[in-house]
Amino acid sequence: MTDVLDMGRLLSPLGAERFFAEYWQRRMALLPLAAEDLAFIRDAIGPLDPARLAGMAREGAQAWLANDFVAHSVFPLTPANAAQFQDIGATLYFVNVPVPALTDSLADFLGAPRGKVLASLFFTPAGGGAVPHFDKNENFTIQLTGAKRWQVGEAPMVACAPDSYTLGSTAITPALALLLAGAERPPERIVDLAPGTLLYVPRGTVHHTGAGEPSWSLNLSYCPSMWLDLLRVGLTQRLASSPRWRGTVTGLGGDAAAQAANCLPELLAELRTAVDDPAEAEALARAFLDRPNG
Repeated sequence: MTDVLDMGRLLSPLGAERFFAEYWQRRMALLPLAAEDLAFIRDAIGPLDPARLAGMAREGAQAWLANDFVAHSVFPLTPANAAQFQDIGATLYFVNVPVPALTDSLADFLGAPRGKVLASLFFTPAGGGAVPHFDKNENFTIQLTGAKRWQVGEAPMVACAPDSYTLGSTAITPALALLLAGAERPPERIVDLAPGTLLYVPRGTVHHTGAGEPSWSLNLSYCPSMWLDLLRVGLTQRLASSPRWRGTVTGLGGDAAAQAANCLPELLAELRTAVDDPAEAEALARAFLDRPNG
């Protein structure tokens, strides 16, 4: 019996190679789990007790309430009030619960910084659910108890979305506004999750949910490091030791004499040589992954 999550085994109905070739960042994947894998995940999480989980959640816990008389409202959840909010039919969200046997294994499998993969838990009451939205994270959801219906876009509405978004909201970040301007909402597929099913939803994919009965689910979320981040962090660390790269930008236009101080062509040639070197590329990747949060 392993003491860490075996992602290769969880993906075995598809195969890991096929998952990365056809599904990763492209479209949702629905997979059945073996009974022993679900049991391992449940054991790693421990008792699904709202007060316990509220005390463990590193980034806090929330109670979501909405009904005919109360607009969608979010309340802080604590060990003292967690059971009361569950009893009155709130959706409970426990953010960043430490379960390293699950999160570290997923990060290592993906080749991602461990600090970027979080485990969060949802309790959804009968009749509860989430409105249409998309996330900025790569999400692996595992149904633990009860059942939940998902409606998931066939493809991302915004490929590799830099931010999350609730459809119809006027709160749009500048980075997302330009990408949403020409985006169309893809057709959706209905997926019913029962205990022991895993659903992968790529970032930027519209989804909404509803539960016909009380439901617990686990979300393993990779708040992604972009290739842009890797180059920015790795190259900055490497080049900052060079006086030439730390030099003052001069001669981009201006006086002819000043233009003689423009060393950008030489710097770009140096950079091209560096990134074409496989050993240098490996060093950039290693320096990035060695940072606590990428």
